[in-house]
Amino acid sequence: MKFIPLGNSDARLIELVVHGDDRGNFARTWCVNSFLEQGIDFSPVQGNTSFTAIRGTVRGMHFQRAPKADAKLVRCTRGRIHDVIVDLREDSITRGQIYVNELAGDIATMLYVPPGFAHGFQTLSNDTIVEYLMGVEYVPDLYDGFRYDDPMIGISWPETVAALSANDAGWPLLADRNFRLGKRGS
Repeated sequence: MKFIPLGNSDARLIELVVHGDDRGNFARTWCVNSFLEQGIDFSPVQGNTSFTAIRGTVRGMHFQRAPKADAKLVRCTRGRIHDVIVDLREDSITRGQIYVNELAGDIATMLYVPPGFAHGFQTLSNDTIVEYLMGVEYVPDLYDGFRYDDPMIGISWPETVAALSANDAGWPLLADRNFRLGKRGS
């Protein structure tokens, strides 16, 4: 695996090393030692999958609040997505920054999302499958999000939004939570 830093954050785009022969190919998608060598202490405790039928669907922007802030490893296994993460950590020098990557079933990449980041994506193809490894268990009372079109963050989605859950449409704006951009004290 090749770990590529995203800006000054501790998020990483991970390129998988694919070994192929006449039968097809093979790639390692998880190795605790590879992550630890990169200074990432991540141990999956839960695996999730999502299937999205319609191109242009937005899922997000989701996160889990402390004390169970969730790190995740995200991989698109079928189709293509415009993947977006936003640093929400109060004491982070990259607070409020957006990191965008395209993940696809035919591209051997995945994304490590640190705790304290919101995550979402827009499907760029029909019948898209996204797999997640989660670093903490899901806690319904700590599950949270903000609007995909929040003007404070200003995410540019590449396509017109074709579908959005009622839950995602109902998240509050960050300004309504007194969220401020930039590191605390600046």
